[in-house]
Amino acid sequence: MKIDLDTQIFPQFKLSTHQDLILYLIKNELLGTRFINQLGTVGFDTSFFSVELGTAILSLMGFKNRTDALWEWYHNTVDRYAAKVCLEDYATTRAVSFDFYIALRIKLHTEQG
Repeated sequence: MKIDLDTQIFPQFKLSTHQDLILYLIKNELLGTRFINQLGTVGFDTSFFSVELGTAILSLMGFKNRTDALWEWYHNTVDRYAAKVCLEDYATTRAVSFDFYIALRIKLHTEQG
């Protein structure tokens, strides 16, 4: 059974369903983070609400040892990439999501040595 989650938004890449799922989760992590961060800038208390997809993303990417240092890097990186997301421009969101995916692949490679 093939699951077609959101593959139509990444048509220029020939990715496996596994990679499509990761990109789908990354896109939603970045959009959710961007939204929450924007709410925080206008005064809303967002400490009680978080769409935390990091555990699923890191697991699917292959991170076995999720240390505090990795989580700190992950959350800082999510915030940095989420700031680049343009909610009105899907092409930019796709590009930023893929860039974040590449950053995760590089981090995984450096973590594994």
